[in-house]
Parts: sequence; C-alpha cells; structure tokens
Amino acid sequence: MGDDRIARRGEQLVVCSKVDMDEWQIQQNRKTAIYINDEVWCLVGKQYTAAKEVRYLLDPWPEPLREIPGRRIRYDEEYVNARTEAEKKRKLGAVASPVLYHFRALIGFLPSRVKSTIEVNFGVPARNATFISIIIELLLFFVLGAFLQIFTYGAMRQPELVVFIPVFIVLGPVLFLDLVIRYNSYIREDASPLGVFEWVIRRKGLGLEDSKTRRLK
Repeated sequence: MGDDRIARRGEQLVVCSKVDMDEWQIQQNRKTAIYINDEVWCLVGKQYTAAKEVRYLLDPWPEPLREIPGRRIRYDEEYVNARTEAEKKRKLGAVASPVLYHFRALIGFLPSRVKSTIEVNFGVPARNATFISIIIELLLFFVLGAFLQIFTYGAMRQPELVVFIPVFIVLGPVLFLDLVIRYNSYIREDASPLGVFEWVIRRKGLGLEDSKTRRLK
C-alpha cells in the first residue's frame, strides 16, 4: 500500500509505516474502524521500532451489534497518497516557516491573497507582516521627504539636480495615499490587509469588469 507494508500474523494484521498517523489512536470506547479492502479492523497496538518505523497492530472488528465506531478510516491507495502529500507539506512548512518568518516585513507588501496563502501554509501571520511593512512604508515616506529637501537645496548649487525634484514631489503623496489606505485596511481588522498599491490593481480590475458588463448590455 504505497510505501506502507501490510502483513498477517494469525488473526491480526500488522501495518508498517514510516509515518506516525495521529488519527490512528488506540481507544477503549468508540474505537476507530479501519476499512482495508472488504474487511473492518480496529487498532489494538502501536509500536515504534529502531528503524524509525511505526507498527500498527489490528484486530478484526467485533460483532457489529457490540461496538459503534468513533470514526471510520478507509485505508487504501488514495488514503496513503493523501497522507504522503500532507506529510511532504508538513516537512516543507517546518523548513520554510522559520525562513519566511524572518522575511515577514517583505511579505507584508505582497497582495492580500498571497499573504493569506502563506499564513495558511507556513504560519506567517498576515496582519503582523502587514503592520511591519506599513511601518517601513512610513519610514520610506519620511526618507523621501528628506531627499526632497536635500535635492531642493542641492539644485540651488547644481541646477541639473532639479530634474529629480518632480519625482519626489509625485512619489511622496502617492506613497502617503497608499500608506493611508493600507493602514485603514489594517485597522478594519481585515484578516489579510491590502498589499502595496493593491487598491490600484483592484480598482483597475473593477473598471475592466464594469466595461465588460456595459458591452454585454
């Protein structure tokens, strides 16, 4: 069964797996019913071996009238494949999560959907990442203001620097507007606040949808 091995020992069935399956727990009451092919089994033992393998000991399910299962598991190729994929994601998350957490300031600038996906898969809080990015954006706004003053005074001595002044004059208000809109999204307690200039992209998307609707009419 995939990477797992199944062997019979008398009336018992032994499932050997490299994965410690959390949902396979030994219960005294309301046991878990494990369906393998056309047979029903219940878990009675769980052993950890030196080869980093887990052995699950299964007994035939008691008479139907004597026991009501707490949960049902159909153990087949589909179940093993889904478990293997989940285990790969878990291992990837264990490696990637600490790395991404250190880059959460940059993640905060990403679109809200991307931040939500990262939070679900790697545990980096979207709101915390966005708040840090808002602080960075605020500092950047002050830096632009400082550069505007520096280049304004510098243009008095070197006139060729005057070409840079309109750039700072335009970037400053645009950055401040983005800062206000993103902070408003944050204080609204959005689960995943807006990314940098995401409001512009959304507006364009809505404009395209409206134009398509008008054409259809």
